Amino acid sequence: MPEMVEPRSGAVRVIRAAVIVGIVLALIFGIPLVLRGLNLHDWSKQTFGPNGFYELFIATEFVVIVLAVIAMWRAGLRRAFGELAIAYLSPLGCLCCLAAIAASCAILLLAGAKWTTQRMDSLLIFGVIGPFVEEVLFRGFLFRQMRRWAGVPFWIAAVLASILFGAGHFYAGHSLANAIVNSTVTFVGGVIFCWMIERWDSIWPGFIIHAGLNLLWSVYTLGDNAVGGTIGNIARIATLVIAIVLTWALTRKNSVSLHPGH
Repeated sequence: MPEMVEPRSGAVRVIRAAVIVGIVLALIFGIPLVLRGLNLHDWSKQTFGPNGFYELFIATEFVVIVLAVIAMWRAGLRRAFGELAIAYLSPLGCLCCLAAIAASCAILLLAGAKWTTQRMDSLLIFGVIGPFVEEVLFRGFLFRQMRRWAGVPFWIAAVLASILFGAGHFYAGHSLANAIVNSTVTFVGGVIFCWMIERWDSIWPGFIIHAGLNLLWSVYTLGDNAVGGTIGNIARIATLVIAIVLTWALTRKNSVSLHPGH
């Protein structure tokens, strides 16, 4: 992947960062309004099923993200996928995160968590496709382009991206206190995922953790938002600790990238 081109001045960095945040806010709030304005809400549900509008929303969101990166870098699709950290799989990073999810499964089984049958289409949408688009939006685009296109320092980019990520999950709370806890948990997870994409130079290790935890939350009915219960939180903490330790141990000597194309 080509090296990032840092802006020459602080003012340019601030303007570019504002552009990125503006695009993200437009994607989150603007796309649903546009789709509804085009009378696609009912049509999408009739055509694709109960989750049709959500499917249409995330598909549109993904396409717009890719087009935005192409415009920002004045490059083609291949460069856009590289900038979003989709192009590089990071086999070692993926193996580390799969091991972390496997440990979480073992904890749930030992704790006697009960498996519940879920609709396959719901698992696919909310356990796989949804987390993928969220990783692309908040980590591949918002965080990574703040770092690469706007030249923002790591912690500022990670905190800002994670604040928006957490705020996007505020609605899932059952009460004000629950919503605050839900957003806080999501914020912490967002910072960890930003750190992982920075370390592995790939979206896929963080996606495995994100999707894996979402799937476990669904099939073991650990909760209907990120707050969860005691067993679920023990399993989640174990997953994140293992993923962090393995990632740190295997990437601490790599100052730039883990794959030769960078």
